[in-house]
Amino acid sequence: MKAFLAVARAAAQAGAAQLAQRPGTLAPLGIEDLGAETKTSGSDWVTDFDRRAEDAIRYVLRSYRPHDEIYGEEYGATTVEEPSGYRWSIDPLDGTTNFIRGLPHYCSSVAVEHEGTWIAAAIVAPALGRSWWASADGGAFTSNHGPLDVGLTTTPAQPVRLSGPLLGRSGRLLASGFAYDPQRRGFQFQQLQRLVSAGDFADLRRAGSAALDLCMVADGTLDAFAEYGLQEYDWAAGALIAQEAGVPVRRAAWPQSDTTPDWTLAGDLGLALHELDVESHHPVGRTVLHGSVATDDAAGWIQTFTDSAASAFTIANFHVQCTVAEGAVHVTATGPADGVEALQEKLKAVSW
Repeated sequence: MKAFLAVARAAAQAGAAQLAQRPGTLAPLGIEDLGAETKTSGSDWVTDFDRRAEDAIRYVLRSYRPHDEIYGEEYGATTVEEPSGYRWSIDPLDGTTNFIRGLPHYCSSVAVEHEGTWIAAAIVAPALGRSWWASADGGAFTSNHGPLDVGLTTTPAQPVRLSGPLLGRSGRLLASGFAYDPQRRGFQFQQLQRLVSAGDFADLRRAGSAALDLCMVADGTLDAFAEYGLQEYDWAAGALIAQEAGVPVRRAAWPQSDTTPDWTLAGDLGLALHELDVESHHPVGRTVLHGSVATDDAAGWIQTFTDSAASAFTIANFHVQCTVAEGAVHVTATGPADGVEALQEKLKAVSW
């Protein structure tokens, strides 16, 4: 695991080194300075720095892991002959609009997964002088390193292990973001109003980078995060960092938000995933299944799927609620309609 984390950190540093060459101070720059052009809308930008940062990240990954697949924001998916089974998800510049406008919340984000399990992640924010990283079962960490200078850090500060937000504090802050599409944005506003009320949040924060939002939940700056419609590379690294900091995390069920959007959640939100809606025109949607399993050890059966004493858990992207009865456990599962087979494979003992 240490080797994968070392590669992730080296790749994120390489991407951030390109971003650190942004000309001038943190002031808005013109299109001609950045080689900028729009993608899906007038607010969705890509710059030469996005491309250069992704090139740098891919160079590091190919050098150390030539048989791994790569999925990146600018160049899409890259397959290889004799694949290793490991796949990297990279966002070379998360927060492009911030980068253009001179706002410091932008970063390079790198994560790797194997057979559906995310195993290492690193995020570097050069204008903030901050790095975050994590490995599966190895904890999450952050350090201040000062502004990057041509890819080389100053003497780094001692890493700090992350443990998530303080529980029970007042003035809780919820982080989120909004889509470029006006129709989806209206849906997001509606759902966030529910979250602010249910989670007793005092205010919202919109930093403009989902990766950094998740890092700031991990380090306790923010209390929770909820966003609908993120792409996988937006949340891949940040979600593992938050998870390894001990924060409850729920990843989107589908990686492609343009066709099958879903919620990415972190922290105590006051609402469970199954209580949040998906858009009415969602091509897959959610389903609710009811079943039961005969057992004389109800608590023992439930605890095979969760480390806590709770009667609810998440498995195969389904929220599973258990009700104990005499000699049985009744199960209600809510999740993606195209994931029923995977759920039933995980819960083979349940009669649906």
